[in-house]
Amino acid sequence: MKQRIGQVIWNHVQEHSALYLFIVVLFVMGIIFGTLTVQSLGYAQQHDLYTYFQQFLDEFARNNIVDPGYAFYQNFIHYLKYVGIIWVLGLSIIGLPVILIMVFLKGVFVGFTVGFLVHQMGMKGFMFSFVSVIPQNMIVVPLILMMSVISISFSLKLIAHLFRQNRTYQKLSLAKYIGAMAIAAAVLLIVALFQTYLSPLLMRGLL
Repeated sequence: MKQRIGQVIWNHVQEHSALYLFIVVLFVMGIIFGTLTVQSLGYAQQHDLYTYFQQFLDEFARNNIVDPGYAFYQNFIHYLKYVGIIWVLGLSIIGLPVILIMVFLKGVFVGFTVGFLVHQMGMKGFMFSFVSVIPQNMIVVPLILMMSVISISFSLKLIAHLFRQNRTYQKLSLAKYIGAMAIAAAVLLIVALFQTYLSPLLMRGLL
C-alpha cells in the first residue's frame, strides 16, 4: 500500500516536474525576500518585534497561554484556510496568479520568521526556530507546494476542456481534485496536533 502511494506521488511529480520546479523556485525566492526584509528593518522596528516576542516567551514560560483545545482549533483552521483557498482558486481560471502569490508569501513568512529569530538571538534563535517553526513546515510547505501544483494543473485542464467542450474527463478530474483536498485536510489535522501538543514541549526545553 505504501509503495503504491509512493509510486502515485512519484508519477505525479514526474508528470508535473516543470511546474514543480517553477513553484519551488518561487517559494525559495520568497524565503530570500523574507530574510532580506529582516535586514532592511530599522532598529526601532526590530526592537518592537523582539520586545513583543520576549513578552510572548515570558507568558509562555509562565504557562499563560491559550487553552490547548482552542489553540489546536486555531492552528488547524489557519492551515486549512490557506490550503483551502489555494484549492478553491484552482476551480477558477482567474485564480492562477493568486496561487503563485500565496506560494511566494508563504516563503516570505518562513524566511522572515527564521531570519528574525537568528538575527536577534543567534544560535539560540536558530535552535528555537528549529523546534517551533521548521518541524511543522517540513510537512506544511511540501503540502502547500503540492496543492498549488495540483490546483494550477486542474485549472489549466479546466481551461482546455472548456474550449474543447469535453466535460467527461473534467468530472473525473474533479473527483480526484476533491480527494486531494480531503487528504490534505487529514494531513493538516496531524500537523495541528503536533504543533499544539508536542511543539510547546520542545520549545520549553530551550527556555
